[in-house]
Amino acid sequence: MTGGTPLKGLRAWILHRLVANYWSLPAVAVIAAPIVAALVLWADRAGAGAWVFARGLNLLVAADTAQDLAIAIVGIDAAFLTLYWSVTLIVLTLATGHLGVRLVDRWLDKGLVRLSMAGLTFCLVFSIIVLARLDPEAQLSALPHFALAAMFVLQLFNLGMLGVAIHDLGRTMFVDRSIAHVGAAAAEVTLRLDAREAFDGPWSYVLSTPREGYVEGVDLARLRELVPDHCQAIRICAPPGSHVLDGEPIALFASRPDDVDAIGKAIAIGDFRSGVQSTVFEVRLLVEVAARALSPGINDFYTALACADRLAAAMAGQAVNWVDEGQASCWADDPRFELPGQDFRGLFDAPLDQFRQAAADYPSVSIRMIENYGRLYALLAAGDASPNLLAFLRQRAQELSAHAADNAEHRKDRTAIEQAYLRFDDASPLKVAA
Repeated sequence: MTGGTPLKGLRAWILHRLVANYWSLPAVAVIAAPIVAALVLWADRAGAGAWVFARGLNLLVAADTAQDLAIAIVGIDAAFLTLYWSVTLIVLTLATGHLGVRLVDRWLDKGLVRLSMAGLTFCLVFSIIVLARLDPEAQLSALPHFALAAMFVLQLFNLGMLGVAIHDLGRTMFVDRSIAHVGAAAAEVTLRLDAREAFDGPWSYVLSTPREGYVEGVDLARLRELVPDHCQAIRICAPPGSHVLDGEPIALFASRPDDVDAIGKAIAIGDFRSGVQSTVFEVRLLVEVAARALSPGINDFYTALACADRLAAAMAGQAVNWVDEGQASCWADDPRFELPGQDFRGLFDAPLDQFRQAAADYPSVSIRMIENYGRLYALLAAGDASPNLLAFLRQRAQELSAHAADNAEHRKDRTAIEQAYLRFDDASPLKVAA
């Protein structure tokens, strides 16, 4: 599934679009199957079939049953392929209706589903070609025994893979599994940042976006190769996941680069937000799933609780990228690159507001998130976390507590919310150690 580092540049984005789908690998299987079938039939004529027949390994006792066997296998393969496509579409429809349509991008990237479709497609085409080469009136010894044996082995493999693939599709409907995958990916630091003073000199060149869309990824390694060493600073104005307008500034350079076209290709822009944007997308996806789970049509607050826990884990993982206000977040491998909006605050500021708005009407979810803020505060305070980061967490807990208390309809709920925030200080490192 999609996760890890963001895509690097336009070429990587195009390659991902060609690979992360349900048609590319089956298309390769359709092309490969006739080639493999031709090689198997050639090996059969070259002596492999006679070798199988001479050792009594052939599957048939009469020549006229060969065609019936091949027809049966072709029919079974076609039924399996139809069944798997149908189940896949049903599962995706139900799962997206419950969790959110943006999870489709992750499921399209699942290797097992694509491999299963390719395997079923390959076996169907292979079996059709072998069937076309069978002569039901030929002598038993003249039949392509090697090809028939290969077709039978592929069918056994298909049966086993179909069970595994159907099980995997069924697990797709298990909401906590998807939340766990998204949360683990969101906690992974894909880009290490450092803090320094922002560049205050003049910008010699402004790179504008060639089209309207969403920034999919920035190939920083490629940009470092293209930007001259004497260029003092480069500021990426639009982080992955942000929307840009046609002609809007996307990068600023202290010195004009030589190959502007190549630099433009290092920043991929797509038509919509997707999982290839990595952490920024995954954090927002957790909030989206939580908000959808709390909608009146679904009303699944346990899913929202799971999202709250994963958000806390993601914040714990991304805490190393906290940058104090007034400082610039820079790429640790090359501090010339300023990356506003890609630090801890840029990742979580807006999503935590959105989570607060969605959870404010649900006291149980609000209390759980306030407690998570307290646990995270205690964990980071025990280390060398910035005081400003700790103040950020405290402010978030206070805002959520106030919003949820204002919306609570029952006095007991208001009291529980206020007490959850009052327990915030009880999670301090000294009290936890005691």
